[in-house]
Amino acid sequence: MDTTPEQISSRTAIGWTFALAVLGGFTGFAWGGPFLAVACALSLGGGAALGTALSRRRMVVTMRKGWGEAVALGYTDGITDMMLLGIYAYRAAVFPLSGPGAVDSAERMARRKAAYHVAAAEGLPHHIREAAAVVLEAIDDARDKDAQSAIEDLMKAVQEQRRGA
Repeated sequence: MDTTPEQISSRTAIGWTFALAVLGGFTGFAWGGPFLAVACALSLGGGAALGTALSRRRMVVTMRKGWGEAVALGYTDGITDMMLLGIYAYRAAVFPLSGPGAVDSAERMARRKAAYHVAAAEGLPHHIREAAAVVLEAIDDARDKDAQSAIEDLMKAVQEQRRGA
């Protein structure tokens, strides 16, 4: 099913036209029989078609604007989630629950590289990047308590950004 603004607008116009034509037909039939039913159906259906045709351009512009904003917001949220996952994976490699020797250095470096790569992604807002840099610095220096505090600050920044959008 095509969900472009033009297709949605066309389907909406067809739906309104059909619904008003049926309503006009029933009303006309109730008032005066089959001839008035046809006349009312044609007039209401025609009026609906004319009204939707005149307002279609404005509706499409509004829908495109909302669609563009939703796409941008979804992209930013997705990149932010990937950044958080990368940072958590790197933190788990540096501070494994099963002890300091549980993760080898190659795995730790691979997770570090991945975390830095996603934290530098183009779609992230600047304040989120700064908070992520503080977290990554604390993890690099093996300061677990500072890393936990920085992660909490990063999560607050992410929540504020999502609320503000």
